[in-house]
Amino acid sequence: MQILGLFKLTGALFILSMISRVAAAMASENIFRLSSLGGLIVGQHFQANADAGEHDTKPLKEAWGLRAGVYTPRQLVEGFAPLLDAVVFRLGTDPPNSKPARTQLLDNVAANLATDTRESTLRLVEPLDISRREIKDQANRIGKTLVQWARESSSKSFNPDMSLRSPCEGHLLTRPNVDLMFGDRAAPPLMQLFNEYMHQMVLLRDALLPFQNYQDVLIPVDRHARGIRHLEAGRSKFLAEVLTKHATQQGVIAYAKALLAPGLLSNPAVGYGFQYAHGTVLPAFLAGGPTSLHLLQYLPTKIDETTTEVSFEYKFQDYYSAHRGEISEGSPTPASQMQIYPETKATNVKSAVIDVSIASKPTSSRLLELRLELDNEKCISVDLGQIARGHRYSYPIQNAPDKEVSKFTPEYIVHDALRILQSETGGLLSAQEGGVHVIPVKDPVIALALLGKLYPENVVLLPGSETLCKAESAGKGFEPKFVIWGGSRRGGVKGVFEQ
Repeated sequence: MQILGLFKLTGALFILSMISRVAAAMASENIFRLSSLGGLIVGQHFQANADAGEHDTKPLKEAWGLRAGVYTPRQLVEGFAPLLDAVVFRLGTDPPNSKPARTQLLDNVAANLATDTRESTLRLVEPLDISRREIKDQANRIGKTLVQWARESSSKSFNPDMSLRSPCEGHLLTRPNVDLMFGDRAAPPLMQLFNEYMHQMVLLRDALLPFQNYQDVLIPVDRHARGIRHLEAGRSKFLAEVLTKHATQQGVIAYAKALLAPGLLSNPAVGYGFQYAHGTVLPAFLAGGPTSLHLLQYLPTKIDETTTEVSFEYKFQDYYSAHRGEISEGSPTPASQMQIYPETKATNVKSAVIDVSIASKPTSSRLLELRLELDNEKCISVDLGQIARGHRYSYPIQNAPDKEVSKFTPEYIVHDALRILQSETGGLLSAQEGGVHVIPVKDPVIALALLGKLYPENVVLLPGSETLCKAESAGKGFEPKFVIWGGSRRGGVKGVFEQ
């Protein structure tokens, strides 16, 4: 009895602690919210200063380089511009009725950054698995944006007599540019300058591949290498994985750290996100909208105010070895009674916060939790890393035809989402006796929280507008199967989660 009383007291204190921390976050004027998920609070807003090196007044060691500072991707493109502008200037006046040299050279960069040309530096052609297709689409989006920025900008000043040695990186010229760069208008130093320009643009495109909102990322640059050449080793490792196997979450995270927080690479725990001096990086699906598989989202926020750089680690390093508790008892329901989304009382979320777990220790890694305060005054916390893993391993429905009555599952086991979220097994939930378990939800935050509670082997995401029969062909062909019915809609790789 004394142990039970102590347990209840500890639980009550935990709930009070959660409520007070949520209230404190809500009261802050500087909180950062994700509007697409109903105002999910993610730390304190961080106003970073992308100074583009304007405070670095030391002379450059070479004819061209980047000053130490914090850059947006567009500022980096502008920082590369003196290389291109020096080439264009020294090529002289364009002949009448010809394409301008600047346009022609940027067409070459566009071909370098495309994924399906002779000049591609990252050639990815179908058939591709889903992870590499995501990288291909990302590369094309970023490449077009970088070239557009380059067309819109030129350097404020440049040295027309600039000269530097740029080692050959194997970036090909288009056929018209072969004539331009090696013809009567050119001189040997110009090819060196343009080669450096091409390489810096390729490095930037590839460095931004992990980020869904690549245009927002704040990038620290020092003088350890020319421009952003310090990223070459990380780029080589990441692209070797993509081109020889497939993209992995671990590889994407490690590559993002190489760009933004290389000091974290020495930590053996790679994790699923991190905080660095200029913001926070988390899985992109949390930002709402069409979901990705492996991409990340840069957020101008600080979650842990006690440190500058920190990795966010999974609660269960190896989910396969985690304790598997039994899911709460459900209601067996004939398939004939489950043809449309059931009218159930929705669980309303009063507040939702992503914060550091009270179980985290002051090390180079932290555990994060999604904390929910419900309208019935109950508080729930779920490991954010397991939510990310559960989302990544979940199965969206396929384009299966509607059926009036299931031919394969005569009976479903229907569960209350709140009971599942409140379970305290210390591990992940499964069902030893098998069965098809259906969890109707309406709130996307509740649906995401469920992904962090269920063992991530055979979980299907089914939009509330779809019939339950469509979940039969999704997932793996064995039981138990868990169907989260509602909270998402079609779109992206794994659905759309937003309010």
